[in-house]
This record gives sequence, C-alpha cells and structure tokens, in this order.
Amino acid sequence: DQASSVRRAVQSGNINLRDRLAIELHPDGRHGIVRVDKQPLAARLVDLPCILESHKTIDKKTFYKTADLCQMLVCSTEGELYPPQEEVGPADPKNKKKDKDKEKKFLWNHSITCPLKNVRKRRFRKTAKKKYIESPDVEKEVKRLLSTDAEAVSVRWEVIAEDETKEVENQGSSPASSGHKPGPAPAGERPE
Repeated sequence: DQASSVRRAVQSGNINLRDRLAIELHPDGRHGIVRVDKQPLAARLVDLPCILESHKTIDKKTFYKTADLCQMLVCSTEGELYPPQEEVGPADPKNKKKDKDKEKKFLWNHSITCPLKNVRKRRFRKTAKKKYIESPDVEKEVKRLLSTDAEAVSVRWEVIAEDETKEVENQGSSPASSGHKPGPAPAGERPE
C-alpha cells in the first residue's frame, strides 16, 4: 500500500513529497526508519549483486545516464524499527569472522527485476580468498631483483613461441645445434 502511494506521489510530481516521505538512517548505516504518510516502516540498506545504471529519457529516443546504483533500501512492516544493540555498536577488530557474517547479512541475492531472482547464486562465482602480502616485503624483493639485475655482467634472453617449438620438433633440428643464436636481426636484414 505504501509503495503504491509513494509511486503515485512521485509520478504526479507533488511538491509536498517531503511532507509525505521521510528517511532516517541509524548510526550503523545499515538500518533505518522510512515514514510514509506518518506510518513507520523498518528499513534495511542492502548491497545489490552488481552495479546498475539508471537512465532518464524525455523523448523516449535519447537516454541520459543519471546514476550508478549499488545499494537498495528494503522496507517492510514486519521488521524491527530499531536494530539490536550488538549490530549498532562499534566493530571489534578481534572478531573478523563475526564482521564477515554481518556483511553477508546485507548482501541481496536478487537484482531489481523478476528474471534475476537468485542471480548472485546462479550467475556469480564465489569470491576467492585473498592472500595478503605485506608491502614492505614486496618492496624489498623488488629492490633485490633490481640490484642483482644491475650487477649482471651479461644478459641473454630468448622468446619461445609454442608454434616454433612444434615446428622445430617436426624438422628434427634446433637453432642451438646449428650454431645460430636467436636474437634481434640487424637493421635492414630479414631473419631466416
């Protein structure tokens, strides 16, 4: 009932929409209260499976992008108006698993259209666990590799393509056995 009254108010272009619709978010940023015609609804801010674009048109031929949507406010009459205190409190750094479980609670499995029901389970793979490497260790390793490269007396490199190795095996001879070393051809000459 509230959704249809909000839809009618938006489509009619009423100026008094501010008086009829109010949104309050709690300090946790995930729960809130939406008041439609002074009737409170419990609201929850959820994350959509992917970023959606919204477009606007005036002449039904030219479309203008108006926003990128990644979250949605889900309102219901059955939910609690105020979330439990454990969800509102500050995050404890010791309980990372608990935080991940709380984050999963706010993942929306569906998109905004009916054909995309359970789209998160049907079309998206599970996220791989990230292995974090400390940046100082990476920087030390890069510096070590660059210093050993600078100290090198000579550098020899070779590009091996998969097609070349098959041709060499079929011919029975290799460029190394004929005494020819692969490398860049001098200017003006074509490689054999």
